[in-house]
Amino acid sequence: MKTPATVRIVALLFLFGAVAGCSLFGIARRSPMVEVRNMAVPVRGDLSATIVSAATRDRWTASVVAPGVVRCTFTARMWNIVVDVRYSDGMFSIEYVSSEGLFFRPEDRTIHPTYNARVEALSRRIVQSASTAGIAVAAMQSVAVAPAAPQEKPYSIELFSREASDKYAYRFILKLNDSSGADLNLSRRIQADLRQSVQDDYLASAGTKDASALRIEFPEYAIRGGKVEGRAVVMTVELLEFIYDPATAHGRLAVKVNPQQYEVTRQWVRNNIATLARDKNANLIGILSGKPRFTIGREILRDDNVLEVEFNTNTTE
Repeated sequence: MKTPATVRIVALLFLFGAVAGCSLFGIARRSPMVEVRNMAVPVRGDLSATIVSAATRDRWTASVVAPGVVRCTFTARMWNIVVDVRYSDGMFSIEYVSSEGLFFRPEDRTIHPTYNARVEALSRRIVQSASTAGIAVAAMQSVAVAPAAPQEKPYSIELFSREASDKYAYRFILKLNDSSGADLNLSRRIQADLRQSVQDDYLASAGTKDASALRIEFPEYAIRGGKVEGRAVVMTVELLEFIYDPATAHGRLAVKVNPQQYEVTRQWVRNNIATLARDKNANLIGILSGKPRFTIGREILRDDNVLEVEFNTNTTE
């Protein structure tokens, strides 16, 4: 028969093992990082006040750090998150900046599910606040007192399909409900819808849930005679390295590319160095913004399908 002292020792050992097991389990819990990109909201113009208000209501600390950028920080007792909410006319994206205590792993962009839960909640709160603000603005501009009906899509789909034997490219033809309203905002909304549809179809066909490396471009896109016609291309561009020295205006980047998309990816990289810089280090966007001129230097496609590009920027000319 065990003595009371023995029982206490066994209980303490069991408790220690349980705590250790929980800690190890917590470390092992990682999920693909949620990416909130080009989320549409029914409010135009400056969204900064709406985003700051929404974040504050969700217990984030928020402040405007640059035109079109609100930095949000969520601090808990054992961990914290920093994200940038970038917005343009009627859209916003939430981009990861840093975190502590959530086991972020940059090589596969996985993180503790707590990050995803907080970012998804912040996204919902922003959409909710923007929707409320949109209804309030509409009420001020109209004598109608009834809440606005859910907005229908301003187009119908006549064709949306992958090109034959090519899961990377899509053709689409959309018929506009009212061709007289074909303005820039409508075009942005349509492209956001198409981008989401292409991403969903591509991820399903490719058998993957990782959307972090996808770049969806529209090399052919036009509104003609009440119809939107064009082509969307999916590129897999994973940024591995980005180095830039503002003193010498010299930089170098390395991206993992799909060899079947090399030429189109190479051209996209040449034209979107600032976008890639933002993905690697949010602070670099301030250095490379303002449409600088890029002089491309050495380009090498390595045997491991990594494209290395050297470049110089010149903002004085």
